[in-house]
Amino acid sequence: MATLLRSALRPLRALGGPRGPAADVPLRGVRHGAGLLYPGHIPTSPLQKALLAAGSAGMALYNPYRHDMVAVLGETTGHCALKVLRDQMRKDPEGAEILRERPRISLSTLDLDKLHSLPEGSLGQEYLRFLDVNRVSPDTRAPTRFVDDEELAYVIQRYREIHDMLHTLLGMPTNILGACECWCQSSSHGRFRMGAEPRVSSTCTMSGAGSSP
Repeated sequence: MATLLRSALRPLRALGGPRGPAADVPLRGVRHGAGLLYPGHIPTSPLQKALLAAGSAGMALYNPYRHDMVAVLGETTGHCALKVLRDQMRKDPEGAEILRERPRISLSTLDLDKLHSLPEGSLGQEYLRFLDVNRVSPDTRAPTRFVDDEELAYVIQRYREIHDMLHTLLGMPTNILGACECWCQSSSHGRFRMGAEPRVSSTCTMSGAGSSP
């Protein structure tokens, strides 16, 4: 039993290791070692995913500042939702192009000077203001690690990287009201059932987390 538990909990040790691929590196379907589907990938069994989901949920509720735990929870419980979202992207010309090209949103890929030059009230200007006021950036989003499908791994990474833009478009702050409104909009427009990540994220925000959920 002890050996089984040690094997099941092994992925937890990696959470304190390297953050994963750089934010300007596309997630691609190539092998990066034995069983690895993308940079930073940590293959896990169903038992390991269940333990990670339970542990990350408990930690996120105990310490709202552990946004990395909220990210782990979403990766280990959101497989079905990610498949629905991926399938919807495939049906849309723009979504299909995003899946083919795998663009990343980061400080190194954004043209900040051009965004600053945009007119007042434009999405670019408001997005930069949101990042500055809330002291966040696209680079603070946790890298995907526990999704055992490279295309779905990109989908959840993309979802995280555009989340602050959703806050900006809706004019929602990073509190419980803002979090709930963003998740409701995502659910209604995406027509997919949300996994555990957004529900715990909203709970963490209500508990006083300062970063964007």
